[in-house]
Amino acid sequence: MAKKENVSVVTPTGVAIYPHLNRPDVYKDPNTGVEGKPEYKVSLSLTQEEAAPIIEKIEAVKQQAMALIPAGKKQKEADDPYFNELDDEKQETGRIVIKFKMKAEYVRDGRTVTMSPKLFDAQGTLMSECDDIWGGSKIKVSADLIPWYMAGPGAGVSMRLKAVQIIELKTGGGASASSYGFDSTEGYTAPEETAPVNDFSNDDEDF
Repeated sequence: MAKKENVSVVTPTGVAIYPHLNRPDVYKDPNTGVEGKPEYKVSLSLTQEEAAPIIEKIEAVKQQAMALIPAGKKQKEADDPYFNELDDEKQETGRIVIKFKMKAEYVRDGRTVTMSPKLFDAQGTLMSECDDIWGGSKIKVSADLIPWYMAGPGAGVSMRLKAVQIIELKTGGGASASSYGFDSTEGYTAPEETAPVNDFSNDDEDF
């Protein structure tokens, strides 16, 4: 068997889709109600040109994964961690989506170890806290490419999330009229909000 090589990538800036980077996602089976293991994850939309060198690395690591298949077992490939992006009408946009994920916890020597992706701002500063990262944010992703084999799905490659650099943040409080399809026009204008005035004249009051 060929020697396993560690392969990693740092993506160009792409558009985040369904990010779970502040808190892990816990999938619940709608039929059984059974919860899966918590995961941090994000899908990243890139142009075909931007995605091409990453896909080249994925295909190379896939050969390592195929080498993990035991002798006599069917040479089966699992689904790739990338696919052609589709719009709301199920038409291809010409962009590629790559899926990244990280387990939020694992067990080592009988104890549970928790993990989370490191988040950096555009200047490269590690953030201890960050506003919720919503879809549409522009980010870069650092990840390891991990070959794997399971009897059912076959041999595949996981894009193991390590860190994210936030280039342009979209968050829940940033909704705008244009995001809902509204244009600026003449008509009613809301008054400017002013901060409430608090009366602290009673010095004996406890706050």
